[in-house]
Amino acid sequence: MARRSEGAQGGAGMVTRPVAADWLTLRRAADHRAREASAPLLADLAPALAAEGRVVQIVDVGAGTGSNLAWLASRLPFAQRWVLVDHDAALIDAVDADVPREVVEVTRRVAPLGELGEVVSGDESALITCAALLDLLTPEDAAVLTDAIVRAGGVALLSLSVTGEVAIDPSHPGDAAITDAFDAHQRRDGILGPDAAAHMADLLRGRGCRVDVVETPWRLAATGEAPLVRRYLADRAAAAVEHDAALATLAAEWLAARESDVDAGALTVRVGHADIRCLPGTAVTGASSGTTAP
Repeated sequence: MARRSEGAQGGAGMVTRPVAADWLTLRRAADHRAREASAPLLADLAPALAAEGRVVQIVDVGAGTGSNLAWLASRLPFAQRWVLVDHDAALIDAVDADVPREVVEVTRRVAPLGELGEVVSGDESALITCAALLDLLTPEDAAVLTDAIVRAGGVALLSLSVTGEVAIDPSHPGDAAITDAFDAHQRRDGILGPDAAAHMADLLRGRGCRVDVVETPWRLAATGEAPLVRRYLADRAAAAVEHDAALATLAAEWLAARESDVDAGALTVRVGHADIRCLPGTAVTGASSGTTAP
C-alpha cells in the first residue's frame, strides 16, 4: 500500500482550537463503540459511489490520528484511496501504518479547511467523511464543507458530533451550572458546538441531498473506563471555568465529588453524539429521507 504526504507544514488551522493527540487516543474505543449504532447507514454508500470494480477516493476531513480510517475502512466493501486532511501535521503523521487491506493508498494532506476545494476537485466522485469535527466548526466552515460534499457528488458520512445531551448518574447539585457554562463554552467565537449536527443536516438538505441522522452516544462507566471518564469530567469542569471564572469554587467541588464517584465505581456518563449520512438526491430543496433527529 502506498503512502504519501502533501501540503505545507503550516497555514491556518482546520479549526480554531487545537486537539490533543492523547485525547484522541483516549477516546478512540468509546468512539468506535458508539459508531456501531450508525453502521446500518453504510449499506447505501457503495451504490451511491458506483464503487463496483474501481478504487473509491475517501477524503477524511480533520483526520487527526486516523481513528475514522481505523473504524470505517474495513466496513466498506470496495477498494479505497484515502486522503487524510488535517491542519496539524503531527497528528496525521501519527496515523497507524497498519491499515486494512481494502486501502490501497493513503495520502496525508496538511491543509486548513479553506483549502478543501483543492483536495476535492470535482473531477471524480468521492466519499467525504469526518469524525468528531462538525462541532468545532463555524457556520462559515460548515458551508465550505457542504460545498465540498456537493462538488464531490453528494456522498458523505459525518460522525460523532456532540448534541449537548449529557447525563451523569448520580446527579449533583452543580450539574446545571456546569452544563450551562460548558455549552456556552462550546459555542464560543461562533463555533457551532452542540448545534452542529442539526445545522449541517439543514445545509445539506438545502442543497437537495438526502440526509439521515442517527444517535451515536457515548455510554461510559467508571468501572471499565475510568481514565476516559476522569479526563472527560476534568475537561468539562475546566471549560466551564474558562467560560465563567466565578464558577471556579463550584467546579472544583463538583469535580472532587465526581472523582469520588469514579473511585467508588458508582458513576456513569452518557454523552450525546450524532452521525449524518448524506446521499445525492433530486428531492425539492429542504426535503429529506428517513431522518431521525438526534
